[in-house]
Amino acid sequence: MKIVYFGSDVFLSCFEYLVAEHEVMALYTYHNDEDYFNENNIVGRAKGLRIPVHYEAIDRERIRKYFQEEGCELFFIAEYDKKIDIPEDLTEFRGINTHSSLLPQGRSYYPIECAMERGLPETGVTMHKLSNALDSGDILKQRSVRITREIDSIDIYLMNATNALEMLKEILGDFEGAWAAGKPQPEIQPYWKRPADELLTITHDMYVRDALDIFRRYNTMSEILIEGRVYFASAVMPGSALLPKEEMRVHDRLWLYALKDGHIRVNVFGKNQKNRK
Repeated sequence: MKIVYFGSDVFLSCFEYLVAEHEVMALYTYHNDEDYFNENNIVGRAKGLRIPVHYEAIDRERIRKYFQEEGCELFFIAEYDKKIDIPEDLTEFRGINTHSSLLPQGRSYYPIECAMERGLPETGVTMHKLSNALDSGDILKQRSVRITREIDSIDIYLMNATNALEMLKEILGDFEGAWAAGKPQPEIQPYWKRPADELLTITHDMYVRDALDIFRRYNTMSEILIEGRVYFASAVMPGSALLPKEEMRVHDRLWLYALKDGHIRVNVFGKNQKNRK
């Protein structure tokens, strides 16, 4: 099968399966600093296989060319940040989107983080037919994941990736049958917006457990106020000892950060630094 792939490292195992068993014609990807998983591995793999890599958005003319002139049979989307505008008269078009929630609940760019923010007991991954309405196409397959105190958002992304690979193998094992069996979503639920800054931000007036809960839910979306600036946090470890000052730089990006009942050891990053009062 000739496939155009859209995505990042989140579902890298799906990409590896497709390049092994099918023909991947091109990779469309993106970069976002606040995402824990970026595009480093998938781009390196594609370049090694001489698969063209695109960061630009795809337009309708290019979509038509893939399906009408170049023999593309499927667009496979797995964690991609741009909307694909499907020509409504392109009857040849077929696309599958991989979304990290149990649709119809969890239409969002941040479905896992928002599910944890809402205290839901489970989430999961859905593969559905791509449509021009975001996260709204007929459902092909779903798998669920329990949300427990022992796991964080990155664990859920990785569990979803394992489940997605199995789902993809099942769908492509009988593609025509799976496509015909797609079930319309019973209702289109509200879109979950990006969590508010105050939910993402670690500050000195918190307890250690509160800071860890923020990082558990949001990982590298988590923000921390240091010397009047906001940084992303890439790793957080708890400490019980009190500090002689609120913020102590250890080296490079590593800081000790005082909280009400101890401190955290936090690695920070981000060119998107900004002042916040």
